[in-house]
Amino acid sequence: MSEIDFVQFVQKKIKERRSSVLDVLEHNGVKNMEQYRELMGELTALNYLSQELSSLLDKQEQFDD
Repeated sequence: MSEIDFVQFVQKKIKERRSSVLDVLEHNGVKNMEQYRELMGELTALNYLSQELSSLLDKQEQFDD
């Protein structure tokens, strides 16, 4: 598995988890404020990781050109 394949695999898993978290938030699946804060923190982390991986891929593409 190349580095690009690995990054794309991780991005796919991030997207799937983000979708799951958003589903809970959008469909009143939150049990209490603590769970809400945990989900929002996870969503923030997932968004950050996604942005960093996209940036890494962009840099890799620039080096390949």
